Amino acid sequence: MATYGQVAAEAGFPGYHRQVAQVLGRAHGSLPWQRVLGSGGVIKVPPAEVHEQRLLLEMEGVKFRGRRVVMEECQWEGLWTPRRKAR
Repeated sequence: MATYGQVAAEAGFPGYHRQVAQVLGRAHGSLPWQRVLGSGGVIKVPPAEVHEQRLLLEMEGVKFRGRRVVMEECQWEGLWTPRRKAR
């Protein structure tokens, strides 16, 4: 799981999170769009796709806390993302 901002930063374009969302929307399912979320693990797709994204993630074993994904358990730590300190 990654956030739109994290994907943008990993691609070398920090701050271009909206463009990541546009690219995923235009990919028509050819990219793993369901694995990209808003900051804090919030689903940020159009309302008609919220149920589908949540269902796909739950089928992958992703856990939710209310309407948010439990990012501590599944967030991708990319090449440029600083590692989190153990709690």
